[in-house]
Amino acid sequence: MGRGKIEMKRIEDATRRQVTFSKRRAGFLKKANELAVLCDAQVGVVVFSDKGKLFDFCSPPVILMELFHRYEITTRNTRLQETNRDDEQMVMEITRLRNEIDQLEASLRRQTGEDLSSVSTVDELSQLQLQLESSLSKVHARKDELMSQQLEDMRRMVHYSLIVVAVVVFADEW
Repeated sequence: MGRGKIEMKRIEDATRRQVTFSKRRAGFLKKANELAVLCDAQVGVVVFSDKGKLFDFCSPPVILMELFHRYEITTRNTRLQETNRDDEQMVMEITRLRNEIDQLEASLRRQTGEDLSSVSTVDELSQLQLQLESSLSKVHARKDELMSQQLEDMRRMVHYSLIVVAVVVFADEW
């Protein structure tokens, strides 16, 4: 007869929970010892019970504090490497954005006529003129669109006002 599958949830009965903890803790620490012996690995396990009691295991010849110290050094180095990578990416992004800002500022100075000394040929001046004409036509189109919207809104207001006046006059006559 085989064992049934155990549902993974908290055991509500305190006595059963304590017995299960003791048995599983012993099995867990035994597995940690087997891993250390079979694979020549340095294994450290720290378990606190629900009452706060400490249970630990450390594979010989190392002591648990040495293992914790080694863990801290390794994780600190990993975090430093990740931080350095993040810093390098930020520096590259800042450099890219600064170059983009410089290009946009130079383009803006040329378009406003402040720095035409960088424009060297007639073709570049013609291109700049075409850009300005294109921008101007877009501004005119947007202005016309806004004015026609305002005109339409005013027509609707006048239309509704006439309807209200007609209803008021009609109501007074009735």
